[in-house]
Amino acid sequence: MGLTLAESKELLQRIQQTMIGQQIATHLQAHQPSGLRKKGSYPLQLKTLFGNVTVDSPRYYLPPTEAGPKTFSPLQPLFPQHVTPELLYLETKWASLIPYQKTADLLHDVLPLSAKLTGTTIQQHLHAVVEAQEQQLPQEVAPFHGVCQRDREALPCPPRPLVVGLDGGYVRHWHKKGCFEVITGKSIPAEGAAKCFGFVQEVDAKPRRRVFEVLRSQGLQANQAVEFFTDGAAVLRSLTSYLSAESTHILDWFHLTMRLTVLQQYALGVVQVDAIGGKAFQDRLHSIKWHLWHGSAERALEKILDLDDLLATHQDDPLVAKKYSKLKPLARLLADFYTYVEQNSGFIVDYSERQRYGERVSTGFVESAVNQVLAKRMVKRQQMQWTKKGAHLLVQARTKVLNEEWEDCFRQQYPGFRPPPAEPLPMAA
Repeated sequence: MGLTLAESKELLQRIQQTMIGQQIATHLQAHQPSGLRKKGSYPLQLKTLFGNVTVDSPRYYLPPTEAGPKTFSPLQPLFPQHVTPELLYLETKWASLIPYQKTADLLHDVLPLSAKLTGTTIQQHLHAVVEAQEQQLPQEVAPFHGVCQRDREALPCPPRPLVVGLDGGYVRHWHKKGCFEVITGKSIPAEGAAKCFGFVQEVDAKPRRRVFEVLRSQGLQANQAVEFFTDGAAVLRSLTSYLSAESTHILDWFHLTMRLTVLQQYALGVVQVDAIGGKAFQDRLHSIKWHLWHGSAERALEKILDLDDLLATHQDDPLVAKKYSKLKPLARLLADFYTYVEQNSGFIVDYSERQRYGERVSTGFVESAVNQVLAKRMVKRQQMQWTKKGAHLLVQARTKVLNEEWEDCFRQQYPGFRPPPAEPLPMAA
């Protein structure tokens, strides 16, 4: 009963051929050049959502000049890429969600597309579309909010701060053995939907501007308080410089306690060979965690030094050192932890107070963004490998699709593409 899929493909392709032929005839009639000699016509192939359409494109000689083209076609403004925006939109949106070749296979299943459309072609189309969008991104400036303090104070005070989390994920490298980092973040406003973003810092020339544009799209004001959560990496903190005069940097509690958890695992081994000394070691770790939780970084550093002295006592005991071979790695981890807390002491806050008032203390929401942006599309378990540029461009498309901004990007890039839906009129009482 009804049309088969093959019959519907053939019908759509015929309708598309007829419709485009009529539209081109109307366009040529309205833009017929006068006083120019015709050079001839040549076949032009237009790739559309419902199959490739071949049309005759006339060419005309331009008046002789010293520079510039000698001929032109009235159809050139219509087909700058020989690919319709509708086809590009569907290709790039699907390719941001599933692998390139699977995108090509699915499109072939439901649409009368050319057999030449492959995953490589879709990848090239996505790169071209995103690169064109990247050129529209404004230049980096510092600071982005060039507003004096008096004007800032005159603005209405936002109700709650913007919360931004930054973290890094890793994907396999195409040219080298190993992985490279893709920085991913998520911004949660006081009102409205959260947005994610990402980039490869070695490729991105405007990382601060990219983050700023995301925050501005969520209503960032010059006097808006912004809380940045990071794992303490200097590269992540530098990305947030000059984004807001009211910004606060906070060390993520999860990354802080993750290092303590590793030390606690080593402490269990110390207990096995020295019950009393191991118990004292565990108590000191618990005290360090308590001081960090209450924002007392200086006191925590003193406790870490005391713990280092206690560990040195165990290392000097030949019996303990012989029974437990992990004392040297433990000492090295403890020294690294001291350096980590010391370097980030200015970003350690009173986490207990923040939790008491219902404020965030960790970047768990960013971990989900890393999985959403990277793991579900650029997964390592499927042996996917990426170039830095290819990963960066795909992440731009994927984050905009996840933020439901991809259609707006196409409207800006291709005027006349899918007019925005009309807002419903308010109903009368």
